[in-house]
Amino acid sequence: MNIEQATQIADILGTYNKHFDECIAFLNLKQQKVLADDLNWLHDSLTEEQRLAMVGSSLETKRLELMKTLGYENHTSAQILEICPDEARGRLKLECVNLQTSIDKIKVLNADILEMVDKKLESAEEYLKKTGVTGPGFYDTAGGKVRLSDPENDIIGNM
Repeated sequence: MNIEQATQIADILGTYNKHFDECIAFLNLKQQKVLADDLNWLHDSLTEEQRLAMVGSSLETKRLELMKTLGYENHTSAQILEICPDEARGRLKLECVNLQTSIDKIKVLNADILEMVDKKLESAEEYLKKTGVTGPGFYDTAGGKVRLSDPENDIIGNM
């Protein structure tokens, strides 16, 4: 591996790290909005979340293409660091460490958000059961409630 190749790899990883910083900032805000039950913000943020996912997918495609073009598609980051020229090793290692740190943060944030949502849903379900609501309901065209357990008013298959 020459210095130019190492620089190209470090550059794509640096771009990835900037993207992951943006993802982490978004997920931190999302976590706050979940805690605050800000459903409007959560709904409105879906396009931003999709944009971030698409940018990440595009970056991964570019990274894979670069690694294939350079002939290193089957190399791990540790193997790349071993064959990297000494003058580029520091930056490349820093980008790899930052990338792993970001991935770990994103995994933790996503897990925490999912856990919060699950707990909120469980709490809401318990509250609804206490108030007598036992499940979702369906309504006929006249606005009357249709029970799914009533064979005469079975709407499954009619939807």
